[in-house]
Amino acid sequence: MDTQFLHANRLTQEKWPQTAFEYMLENMMLSKFMGEGPNNIIQVNRDLSKDPGDKVTFELDMPLSNAGGYDDSDLEGNEEQMSFYNFPVTIHERSNAVKSAGKMTDKRTAVDIRRKALVALMRWGAEQLDNDLLYALSGLGNQNTYVGEATSNIQTVNEHAPSTNRIWRGGQNAAGTVIAETTELLLGDASTSDYANYLFGTKVIDIIKVRAQLAVPKFRPLMINGKAYYVMLIHPLQAKAIRAETGNAGWMNIQALANVRGINNPLFAKEGAGAERIFDGAIGVWNDVILYEYERIQTRVAGESFDDATNANNVIHSNVVAGTSRVARALLLGCQAGCLAWGQTWKRYEKDFDYNRKPGTATDAIYGASKTVFNDPGAAQNANTAQDDFAAYAVDTCCAEA
Repeated sequence: MDTQFLHANRLTQEKWPQTAFEYMLENMMLSKFMGEGPNNIIQVNRDLSKDPGDKVTFELDMPLSNAGGYDDSDLEGNEEQMSFYNFPVTIHERSNAVKSAGKMTDKRTAVDIRRKALVALMRWGAEQLDNDLLYALSGLGNQNTYVGEATSNIQTVNEHAPSTNRIWRGGQNAAGTVIAETTELLLGDASTSDYANYLFGTKVIDIIKVRAQLAVPKFRPLMINGKAYYVMLIHPLQAKAIRAETGNAGWMNIQALANVRGINNPLFAKEGAGAERIFDGAIGVWNDVILYEYERIQTRVAGESFDDATNANNVIHSNVVAGTSRVARALLLGCQAGCLAWGQTWKRYEKDFDYNRKPGTATDAIYGASKTVFNDPGAAQNANTAQDDFAAYAVDTCCAEA
């Protein structure tokens, strides 16, 4: 029989040291946006870390809407009914392991397999969680599949395609002329336009920010020192396009006038430690939208779908995207755009195989990542109708490597 460390054995490490978990968070792009409470881009819930269950329900208290009383009017009998939206997130397990080939492998090299395994697994866990959160916010499925495609055994992403009123397809040219929101990026339209008319840029940011402000309910911005900001994640090729804008009102000219970018900019000098974490890594700010260049932002090429794989009209049009061009999905995010429910944070396990000659290290976690789509239970509290995406706006624009 195999010799193994059981749970009761004191040598079994039930979880990584806090410093190891912090190392994982430091290697995540999206960790700066995570926090417990509704005033974060990604709200974290740990209720199931201690209690049994496989589903966490996030709640939203809708604001009161009545005009209220007047002069000597009676409040008794005219009280306003409060409304509470809800959103469930289901959790699943994610795991991985590595094992040494044996004593001769360990003998041939000075590499400490067991120590290297821990570092590799920490990096792997950070990468998977970053991916899952991005897939969820982008309206994709597990392992970058299409929503509903069900081709992945991994289930840590709760899949929700972008709602009709939370996706924008189009763009602008380098001079800043906007092509109105259109379906020309998709197969259902007979467009002969090319990608240079559908690029990412400052005018696109302006349009999406206004839509977020006028959404019902409004996208709640991050409040930093009394000032409201939205966050936007863009692909490196979209960042390349915005830097190539021409004209005096273009991105590069405005950023130059803003002096040093980032937290050293005088604009952010008084924001404090919390703001430093939010602005850390930003490539700049446009119209109170903080931009981050993130290589994991999803792209599609001609013939691929970005949403429902069964809907031919969602396939990228080859007349617009051809050769070295593609469509990238930027994301404008407000508070509670996404949620992360922990059932168990990452744990480390060790086991010696084959008469203690081959050490192995494993890790697992239980969690669920999702974009937030609150449900309205209705006046009778029995309808539970899904609303639009709460605070995530998908922005599909063209980009080119050339």
